Amino acid sequence: MAQTIHDIARIAGVCIGTVSRVLNNKDRVHQETRQRSQRIIDKTGYRPSAMARALVTRRSYGTSFSPPSGPATGSCNGLHPNSNFLVRKCFLVNHMFMAAVVIVLLAATVSRGENTLNWDQVAAKWECPEWFKDAKFGLWLHWGPQTVPAAGGGWYARHMYMEPKDLQREKWGLAAWNYHRATFGHQSVAGYKEVCNAWKAEKFDADATITQFKKWGARYVATMGNHHDNFDLFASSVHGWNATKVGPQRDMVGDFAAAARRQNLKWAVSVHVARTRKWLAPAFGSDSEGPKKGIPYDGNLTKKDGKGTWWEGLDPQQLYALNYAPFETELAQRHLELTSNYKPDMLYFDDRQIPAPMSNACAKLYADSLENNSSIQAIVTVKGPQKGTVLDYEKGVAEGIRNEYWQTDTTIADDWFLKPNPDGSSKMLHNARSLKELLVDIVSKRGVLLLNIAIRGDGTIPQDQIAEMDVLGTWLEGNGEAIYDSRPWIIYGEGGETTGGHFNERGIASQPWDHNVRRFTCNKANTILYVHVFGDPTGKDIIVASLAKEKNLFSGMVHKVSVLGSTATVDWALQSDGLHVKMPGKLPCKDCNVLKVEKER
Repeated sequence: MAQTIHDIARIAGVCIGTVSRVLNNKDRVHQETRQRSQRIIDKTGYRPSAMARALVTRRSYGTSFSPPSGPATGSCNGLHPNSNFLVRKCFLVNHMFMAAVVIVLLAATVSRGENTLNWDQVAAKWECPEWFKDAKFGLWLHWGPQTVPAAGGGWYARHMYMEPKDLQREKWGLAAWNYHRATFGHQSVAGYKEVCNAWKAEKFDADATITQFKKWGARYVATMGNHHDNFDLFASSVHGWNATKVGPQRDMVGDFAAAARRQNLKWAVSVHVARTRKWLAPAFGSDSEGPKKGIPYDGNLTKKDGKGTWWEGLDPQQLYALNYAPFETELAQRHLELTSNYKPDMLYFDDRQIPAPMSNACAKLYADSLENNSSIQAIVTVKGPQKGTVLDYEKGVAEGIRNEYWQTDTTIADDWFLKPNPDGSSKMLHNARSLKELLVDIVSKRGVLLLNIAIRGDGTIPQDQIAEMDVLGTWLEGNGEAIYDSRPWIIYGEGGETTGGHFNERGIASQPWDHNVRRFTCNKANTILYVHVFGDPTGKDIIVASLAKEKNLFSGMVHKVSVLGSTATVDWALQSDGLHVKMPGKLPCKDCNVLKVEKER
């Protein structure tokens, strides 16, 4: 039988503050956690002491707290005055108890969404979780209403209001302005709100998509929460422009999250909305010339203008945001609901730092994770260094092996939102060959790859992307031992130097790496070194110079060398200038094969 609140917490796998809130019938406990804790309480016949109940009754940190008095014998209040040892022991017990109470109250306060602990305080408790270190590869759906237009680039919602002559450096949006008029109508009437309503995602099957992603080797999955367009793909109590009310009439994030959990995958949601006001400012413009010169675009419409239209009851000012006073307040509420109601394993921000309105949402994400686990298992990613986060490189990689884990996010197609060729095929940024090179390079430098699959607005995946991903998935199936659960070696590789930073990745257009380019990974015990050899080394004699005897980087004698996925015997010799390997005349893979170098047992 459980004797203390600590026993109940240990058995139920929660913190003592949670048990105390259940005992006191307090709110702010997840229903599943409450039921699990109550079952343990009922099963063990535990009866709470006044001390256990008091854990949640004192809210103020300034109020002194003393355990309830007990019988004189053995109690702190009934000690013999000369019992110095026991006096000291009780002093320590009381102060340890006080510290525990404060910690529990702080954690409980953060989990309620209050600001007693700010982001910096809760981030100080964070360490990169093991699941992310082991995952190495995730797949992402970077989609939403901007997937509907077949032209105009990935910033369609902005560029559709901008005359081509005004685009300046944003030349990828050249087609949007004229395309929108030809497809939807003039921007004064048919604006971006009509694009939102045109997105139906009618063929999207979350379970089938997650199944496909697992087949391709993904160890975590991601979906978009919102883009700069200010349209939420999740239900919001304060923001009417969301997928449950406009467009698909479905909770797209909720469906995706449920499917990921059913297949035991960690899942992430991406947030890009912080720059909306500036980004959508062109929606308040008008034509500079022509028959409709000076007629305001639909960013100038108000809620009352919607009477009798499909968007009646919705406020365009809330969507276009520039002059909408509650924007930042609602941002905070929307994203607090995102973390509270959906409980993602990762929250991705398309910003260098966590946007200020979302800091409470991040604090709650971490506090809830801490409450439900022995450590924080959630992750926040940003694109600049920030304590408590994972650094994300957009379409780029780290210069070398970083001390901390990091992530690359990129897309298989040329644009984040699918903008197909005239024949319907994808404009590809990557193929299977370049993805192998990219993934291995990232993993060798302590990184993780999050790859976007650019799907159609109806939720289906183009066949040309499927074909490349099938090849990559087959390669991962045969060589995953050298990727998943691996760790970087002392050095990341030989040859194929890459420049680090954002927007600096190699792709289809890059010169393929040959067999003189290698990357290294190793198992967690550092007893197996994996040498990823690119190009076509079939039948060639290669020398892995980093394994030269005098360098002594791979301590211990080499016991065996083999090729993953091959039963062929590999002839090798460890010499002063490196590991000499005669590659087999038939290799299992194209573009990248892996030597498994095992230490002498």
